[in-house]
Amino acid sequence: MKHHDTWHTKNKASYGFTLVEVLVVLSISAVIVGIATPSFMSIIANNRVAMASNELVATLNLAKAEAVRSGMTTTLCVSQNASQCSNANAVNWNDGLILFQDNDNSSNVSNNERIIKVMPASDDSLQFAYIVNNIKTINFRANGRINLNGHFCFKNTHEGNNSRSVIFTQAGRIRTEKASYGC
Repeated sequence: MKHHDTWHTKNKASYGFTLVEVLVVLSISAVIVGIATPSFMSIIANNRVAMASNELVATLNLAKAEAVRSGMTTTLCVSQNASQCSNANAVNWNDGLILFQDNDNSSNVSNNERIIKVMPASDDSLQFAYIVNNIKTINFRANGRINLNGHFCFKNTHEGNNSRSVIFTQAGRIRTEKASYGC
């Protein structure tokens, strides 16, 4: 009988963890999570900046391609309602953008003009700005040229030194820079 009690006691001890073991594992896990969280937040912020700048580059390239393909001007403008360009004096490019075929070169959406793409307002945690003051529209001509030079800045709110710029020239060249370009 004694042999049976010893076997039963040994077997029971191997089924679980002691409270001390569980607390040690939880403490170590908490320290690891505490160390990893700040760097993970930086990765998220960097990915948000990269994703937003890449989407803008794709939109600008689409605008250029549509202008060349259709032989008509395409216009990118700030839009708060996703159907008309904003007419406010102070332009905030964070409010959202629309890209449309500008048949009458008015830089405003008319009844028969096709909206090609809508970009919703950017998240408040992403600082996004067009650097030239009070420019409300960017026009792409049928020859692929743009009506002005300029650049957009996407600031990483977690680490300001990991900002991105989307730069475009009147010749129609569009590129990004990882370093801050006057942001």
